[in-house]
Amino acid sequence: MTPLSATDAISPAWDHTQRLLLTHRNWRTVLKIGTVAVFAEISGCNTGFNNMRHTPAAHSGAMAAMMAFALIIGLVALVIGLIVFYVSSRFQFVLFDLVLRSDTTVAPSWRRFGSVTWRWIGLKLLFLLAAIICAAPLVVPVILSFIRAARASGTEGELANPVAFVFSMLGFIVALFFVALIVAFFYIMLRDFGLPSMALEDASIGVTVSRVIRFVRDEPGQVILYAILLLLMRIAGAIVAYFVLAILALIAFIPLGGGGLIFWLALRHDGIGAHVVMIVGWVVLGLILAAVTIVAGIMLFGYLFTFFQAYALYFLGGRYPMLGAWLERPPASPDNVAQPQV
Repeated sequence: MTPLSATDAISPAWDHTQRLLLTHRNWRTVLKIGTVAVFAEISGCNTGFNNMRHTPAAHSGAMAAMMAFALIIGLVALVIGLIVFYVSSRFQFVLFDLVLRSDTTVAPSWRRFGSVTWRWIGLKLLFLLAAIICAAPLVVPVILSFIRAARASGTEGELANPVAFVFSMLGFIVALFFVALIVAFFYIMLRDFGLPSMALEDASIGVTVSRVIRFVRDEPGQVILYAILLLLMRIAGAIVAYFVLAILALIAFIPLGGGGLIFWLALRHDGIGAHVVMIVGWVVLGLILAAVTIVAGIMLFGYLFTFFQAYALYFLGGRYPMLGAWLERPPASPDNVAQPQV
């Protein structure tokens, strides 16, 4: 496959996405693959615990109960977060496989990448650790400076040195922004250019990282352009998707809101039983509106995320022969394409 520039890869990626999702003209296919794509975008989980201060003995029992409840909630959130992290990591392989093979059956792809998912999770955790270590020398001094400026405030809440505080706050925000931008750039490189090696060749962590480094080193200009275009397309795509979603929600709200108005006009002067029926009707209509909005959002953003996966494949395909061989296969006809299975 001929290597494509970051700009040239956009058109074939868009055509590939249309063939994959719109060949069957079946909204269930778009919803299914869109769900995979949305879960694949969830990159991790965040958990946190608040520090508890000591309180008088009179409140020790209540505080113990609150701490136990907070601990249970924290553990449940941690378990849910870890499950979501695993499912997201595995769905990244599934989405890669579906887009690469132009397939719409999720179950075989899910089973295919059970073992390699753990290696991918290990690589992402190592990346997170490396990012923290590398960012600490920049972020920690800025945080300490911000804390010192905040503590310099007067006893009545007035800042002793407002200029120093403002500059410390701006430095804190700018430092976090650049650190987040750099970390996001390297994570995109790892995900878009490293995951294919694990998926296609079951490559080790060392081989995967060395390939990503070599790829970025060989074509830094194209890689940077790819990252910039990807960022711009994500921003533009999100704006368009949210606009379309708002329009669709408004269209769905018109009949559902009209139904709610009918409930109110018909039952507002009746007894308690009628009011209960009215409230239940409102709840049902609200749930229907929420369900319609969620489904539409998954389909819209799922289509967008599937395109981004195709864009990564076509940009990498000409530089990774095994991947390019898959992409050069002629498109399957609608009669031969694997039919969607739920």
